[in-house]
Amino acid sequence: MKQIKLLLVTSLVCAVLSGCSSDGLEDLREFVANAYADKKPKVEPLPDIKMQETFLYNSVNLADPFAIFNLRPQQGQKTASGPRPDPNRRKEPLEDYPLDALKMVGTLMRGKQVWAIIQAPDGTVYRAQVGDHLGQNSGMVSKINEEKIDLIELIQGASGDWVEREANLALTE
Repeated sequence: MKQIKLLLVTSLVCAVLSGCSSDGLEDLREFVANAYADKKPKVEPLPDIKMQETFLYNSVNLADPFAIFNLRPQQGQKTASGPRPDPNRRKEPLEDYPLDALKMVGTLMRGKQVWAIIQAPDGTVYRAQVGDHLGQNSGMVSKINEEKIDLIELIQGASGDWVEREANLALTE
């Protein structure tokens, strides 16, 4: 019986105390309700839409860029002569990367032989000598010194002919 009375008194005290408790957020709720009640949001007016001038393309006297004549190679043009890449040559590992992705990190010398140390984007280190190819434009090493590698690349022009272009790969520090 004593235990029941103790349990009953404890329950009654807990009920009375829970009724008197508060979460302490009434002042916050009041501030949120009253803070911006009298203020209206300021909305910027939309900018004026400017009308664009219409442009009428008149191609009466102009050549049609999609005419069959312009899509086919013109007759009477000479066949391209001069340098061209060898399609039967086996590709070297450094030709898989564009030239700007390769880094020259140093040189090695043994007697009169000079090698350039080149790092590929995947971190692999290669050595190249004069006559080796690197880059995706059939670049052939023509000269190696301590500061840079000189190359001659073959680039296909707009008319289909091949043009030699000088390029270099400088030492990165």
